[in-house]
Amino acid sequence: MGRNLGLFIPVFPDPTSVRGGVTSKSLIKEFEVYFMDVWEAALTTSDSGVIYFIIDNVRVHSPLKHWLTQRGVQFKHIPPYSSDLNQIEHIWSLVKNLLQKFYPELYKFKGHVEVVKKQIEDAIIHCWELLLPEMFEQLAETMVHRGKAVIEADGWYTKY
Repeated sequence: MGRNLGLFIPVFPDPTSVRGGVTSKSLIKEFEVYFMDVWEAALTTSDSGVIYFIIDNVRVHSPLKHWLTQRGVQFKHIPPYSSDLNQIEHIWSLVKNLLQKFYPELYKFKGHVEVVKKQIEDAIIHCWELLLPEMFEQLAETMVHRGKAVIEADGWYTKY
């Protein structure tokens, strides 16, 4: 496991949440169902017996991190903002460049707030659709190298 497979855990919104979003409570609930059995299996099949669990520093993850630590899961530190591991940041950078190229006057849009929101939304969608699938594939292919680089840098910044 580990080298070829990742674990995707479905997380559902917390119906008791004020804004109806994901909470630490809903995260822990799903981790109770899906995570620990897979984690134990991964540990027994790892070539080195070492598996890193990397989690970002979103506030909702703090109780989950505590819950996992109580169950023996060890973490690899990452900086508060790790673009090395957050591929969407690279995609947003490409979208931003396309917005500047195709919509240099975007900041001058005028009108009712809903009309301007729609214009901005349309511009972002247009630029997103200009992204080639190869860009996404290339980022995905570098993820293993990015992860290794972060581990070697002990969670700090890398060349990526």
